[in-house]
Amino acid sequence: MATGRSQPDAGFFPSRWERATKSERNYLRSMAEDGDAGSNMGVVAERLGTSQNKLGPARAGLRSKGLIYAPEHGQVAFTVAGMAAFIQRQYDAPA
Repeated sequence: MATGRSQPDAGFFPSRWERATKSERNYLRSMAEDGDAGSNMGVVAERLGTSQNKLGPARAGLRSKGLIYAPEHGQVAFTVAGMAAFIQRQYDAPA
């Protein structure tokens, strides 16, 4: 299984991650806490210590880049399964 994970971690997921700005990456990190099932936009804002309105530009940027989508009102989710785990692995890895 490690081999199956290492290939996307070496190319597919990093290329998506690198398209995101710093503020967009913060948004993605907060979403990753919920896994691939999706996140409540209010909870994401709360974790980041700001309002949903202030996060609008980051959220819009991520949507336009195809990194997230809104499956229903007030919710956001990763467009690719496994992205949350990839982000979590980046921050769980020893320095």
